[in-house]
Amino acid sequence: MFNLHQLNLSCAALVAIIFASSPAAADVARANDAWITRSAVQTDMGYQIPAGAFGIFVIDRPREATLLHLRGKAGRGEVILRGDNSRECLSFQARFVAGDFGGDSIGGHQAAPIRLVLQSRQVARALARGYDVVSDAYRVTEQAHPDADIVLTAGLNDSFGFVINPGHNIIGDIFGPWTQRIDCTPLS
Repeated sequence: MFNLHQLNLSCAALVAIIFASSPAAADVARANDAWITRSAVQTDMGYQIPAGAFGIFVIDRPREATLLHLRGKAGRGEVILRGDNSRECLSFQARFVAGDFGGDSIGGHQAAPIRLVLQSRQVARALARGYDVVSDAYRVTEQAHPDADIVLTAGLNDSFGFVINPGHNIIGDIFGPWTQRIDCTPLS
C-alpha cells in the first residue's frame, strides 16, 4: 500500500524524467557536442576532421558506371571518427554505394575521390555500432550548415542517394566492423 511519502517521491521522479528529456536537455547535448568538436584534428594518415564534425568518410578510388539515364558510384573507404579524447580517433572500413538519374551513356570508369564530413553524433554513432547510414534518413547538403548531418565535400552532389555500410565483408555485417584506434593531433 502506497503512503503519501512514496507518492511524493514517485511524482518528483516523474517530473525529473520529464525535465531531463526536455528541449533544454537537447541544448546541453548540443553544447557538449560543440565542446567535443571545437577544434579540427589530423590523423597520422594525413586526413583531417574539421572543427564541428564528428568524423569523415573517404573513398579514394570509387568506380562509376552509367547505363543510359542511370548512374552509380561504388567503392570501399575509410571512416574516421573522433575518439574519447582529442588525441585518439577510431578508424574502420566501410562500403559505399550511390546512385542518381544523371547518366547519359553506357560505360564505366574510375571516378574522382569522394569525401563526406559526418557532422552529427547520430551518424557517427550509427556507423560505429555497425548500422547502415542511408542518405534519405539524414540531412545531407553540399554546403556546410549547422543543421546538416552529412556534408558532401568532394566527388558527389546532392542529386545522389547513397548508403554507407560499415564493415569490409559479410563477417563485418554479422559481427560489426573491425575497428582500430589511430593517433590524432588537435589543430589550433
